[in-house]
Amino acid sequence: MNTKRTLRMLIIAAAIGSSGAASAIHSVSDIATTALLEMERRAQEHNYQDIEVQIRPLDARLNLAACGQPLRVLPENTRRALGPVSVGVRCDGPQPWTLYVRGQVSASATVPVLAASVGRGELIGKQDVELEVRRITRDIGPIVTEIEDIIGKEARRDLVPGRTLKYADLRAPELIARGDLVTLVSGGGGVKVSMQGKAMAGGAAGDRILVTNLSSGKRIEGVIAADGSVILE
Repeated sequence: MNTKRTLRMLIIAAAIGSSGAASAIHSVSDIATTALLEMERRAQEHNYQDIEVQIRPLDARLNLAACGQPLRVLPENTRRALGPVSVGVRCDGPQPWTLYVRGQVSASATVPVLAASVGRGELIGKQDVELEVRRITRDIGPIVTEIEDIIGKEARRDLVPGRTLKYADLRAPELIARGDLVTLVSGGGGVKVSMQGKAMAGGAAGDRILVTNLSSGKRIEGVIAADGSVILE
């Protein structure tokens, strides 16, 4: 993965003097680099690409004791990998210290976006979606990242071209409406029995609904199958 690294840091020049005191103070550059590499690692774990990290300048007045051993990164207290992030850097040496380094992380991601307007209640077709590389400064979160999860879905609201989609924007198309006559399927052991029923509610594939068996008049619950029939349990 090609990674852009933008590292801004301050060097404590006052710590480097003729007295040789520099060896007693830990390198600000080492602290910043440790935090930068950890921020990159966390973004890579989320499969982000072309990661860019900017470390906020560290206070030039820092006088942290030289650690004498590799610095340790504290466990992350948030799952956020992009945007403003903070990494705890710890020294477990004779004079222990902890410093939280702040940074800004961005990355590129290939995401599906709408190529055309889609009205509320309309089905989204393959021609309505295209892939686009975008620079992102916050975690994708609820954004739909797979085209397969968009095509064939129904828009919950009017959607405009060029925008990414959230799961809340979409719903499975309704296969059955309240009052529809439906085929009820029951049985096990390889023997299936079909009968006519009436839907007491609408729903999409996988939804559980109440139906009335027109032969017996009984209300029973079933699951809507992909073909629009209702499987009785």
